[in-house]
Amino acid sequence: MRPRLDTPRLIVRDYTAADLDDVAEILADPEVFWWVKEPFTRERARLWLDEEIAQVAGDGSGRRAVVLRQSSKVIGGAGLVWRDLDTGREIELGYHLHRDYWGQGFATEAGAACLERARTLGLKRVVSLIYVHNPRSEAVARRLGMTPQGELVWAGLPHRRWAIELGGGRRGGPAGLFGLARGAVESRVRGYRPTVSSERGV
Repeated sequence: MRPRLDTPRLIVRDYTAADLDDVAEILADPEVFWWVKEPFTRERARLWLDEEIAQVAGDGSGRRAVVLRQSSKVIGGAGLVWRDLDTGREIELGYHLHRDYWGQGFATEAGAACLERARTLGLKRVVSLIYVHNPRSEAVARRLGMTPQGELVWAGLPHRRWAIELGGGRRGGPAGLFGLARGAVESRVRGYRPTVSSERGV
């Protein structure tokens, strides 16, 4: 099991089977998983959760549960996943949130924790594949210090590749939490550092 990541408002940890109720609620919202043609049933959500748990056991990568610290509720997912892309094998940062928690900086906070984990592990580059008509997700990537680097077709849809170089923390904005914009979000997570661990997995 990978070490959990703690931020002022969130806990980012591996999924467990006990997360099914919260996960099913998130996946059932067509505004969250808009690219899925049919809404997720509870059974389909269970299979999705099982796959996420199994991926960690496989290559050590995969999305994690984003948990609201004050209530212990799973409000979304975020994590680092290995992808085979046209540029070679890359690590992707992905994130999604329950619609009730949009616009409050949670995706940026969780994403910053995952990028800090990537840097701790010595990873030099992280990408995000974002649908070209998804301005909310692109805004998160921008706040995390990522920059657009061309387009590609992913899962049959046009996506924009966003990327950040982690080596030395010199690209993508000020040092620290990978170019978080100065202001409310940065002030919430400033000073956060994840547990340094040699445990397997990203």
